[in-house]
Amino acid sequence: MSESRANTKASKRTTLIVLVAIFLVMGSAAYWFAESSANKTCGFCQRPLDPHLSVTAEISGRKKQVCCARCAVTEANQQHKPVRLLEAHDYPTGKTIDPAKAFYVDDSRAVACTHDMARMDESKHSDHLAFDRCSPGAFTFEKRSDAEAFIRQNGGVLLSYPELMAQARYQ
Repeated sequence: MSESRANTKASKRTTLIVLVAIFLVMGSAAYWFAESSANKTCGFCQRPLDPHLSVTAEISGRKKQVCCARCAVTEANQQHKPVRLLEAHDYPTGKTIDPAKAFYVDDSRAVACTHDMARMDESKHSDHLAFDRCSPGAFTFEKRSDAEAFIRQNGGVLLSYPELMAQARYQ
C-alpha cells in the first residue's frame, strides 16, 4: 500500500511539473506574439511600420516605435508634451541613423504612412479626409544629397532636426 501511495505522489508531482512547464511555455509564446505584433504597428496611430520610415520616439519618458517623425510630432502636440527622436531610419536604405544628424523632407507629394482612407457617410458616399495625423509625412535621410534628390522628384521642404522639432509646440 505504501508503494501505491508513493506512485500516486510521484504521479501527482510529475503532473504538476508538466502543467507548470506547459503554463510557462504558453505564457512565453503569448508574450513573444504580443511583442512581435506590437513592433509591426505604430505606437500612436496603429498604422503598419515601414522599416525605411519608422522612428523611435520618446514622449514623457515613454518610448514607442512610430510610423514616421511627423506622427511623433503630432502626438506630442496633441498630448501637450515634449518629444524627442531617439532613433531614425534612412529612407533609401533602411539603415538606423542618429535623428539629430539626419535630414528630413516634409510636405512632399509622396505618401509616407499608408492607411485605408475609405470612410462613408450615412448615405454611403465617400467622406473626404479632413485631418491625417501623419500628413504631411516626414521622410528621413542620412545624406543631404539624397534628401535633395527626393525633393526634386516629390517636392517638399528640407528640414534639419532642430527645425523639425521646432514644430513640436512643447519643448
